[in-house]
Amino acid sequence: MYLYQLGWHWEHSADFKIERPNGHFGMQLIVVRTKGRLRMGGAEFRVNPNTAFLVQSCLPHCIYADGEPYTDDWIRFSPEQDDHDFLEGLKARWNEPIPLPDDSVSKMIAAAEAVYQSDLPDKHAILHHMLTAILLFIDECVAPQTAEKKNYYDSQLEELRKQIYDNPDRDWNIPEIADSLSISVSHFQRLYKQRYGISCTNDIFMSRMEYAKQLLIETDLSANEIAFRCGYRSYAHFSRSFTKYACDPPAKYRLMHQTPGAQDTAP
Repeated sequence: MYLYQLGWHWEHSADFKIERPNGHFGMQLIVVRTKGRLRMGGAEFRVNPNTAFLVQSCLPHCIYADGEPYTDDWIRFSPEQDDHDFLEGLKARWNEPIPLPDDSVSKMIAAAEAVYQSDLPDKHAILHHMLTAILLFIDECVAPQTAEKKNYYDSQLEELRKQIYDNPDRDWNIPEIADSLSISVSHFQRLYKQRYGISCTNDIFMSRMEYAKQLLIETDLSANEIAFRCGYRSYAHFSRSFTKYACDPPAKYRLMHQTPGAQDTAP
């Protein structure tokens, strides 16, 4: 997991509000330190201090103070290729409140912030392990009875999502996917969004962009070849999409993030 933004003990006034009607790309961990009112998709929650939320990428959400100054901690991160099984295996429900027993998670985020602000040469690897530990701790706080109840299509959706992230080059077609499950397109889209907090179309896009980031950083493949491996037959289309996602064009992103001597390890 690549931790790209972090905030610890962010204090706001009693009239604080932030509204993200389109969400944003990148998963989030939010730890509410005070009372607060949070809207996740179509659900609204009033929460007490020491409440965590795991927020899926692209999920519309709003955060409001609830009659008093509001404070929270937060981490924004992107899953890497090997992280999806771990994240999907968590008991914690995404986009719903997770009561915590104390401020231990906040203290862990404070420690992560110290590493984030440091000049340690391996800080991104350290932060990856610290975030993993934080998520495991939160998962242990989830009561067994709150684990997600399986429905008829869950195993098929899990396999589908695995295939999407394992095969970003495939020409995924939503009507064909729905037909393979013998359900309507609207039913499929509703099930997928309900389970993962993101539409299948946006998840396909995210799988391609995350794979593109990995290839740009870890290989010397040409940008055209990376575009092809990420399901794009037009480099111009790929470049526009990547720039929108990463806020930098592919060449600049590679220059900023690729370590010297990167080797082509892609299959």
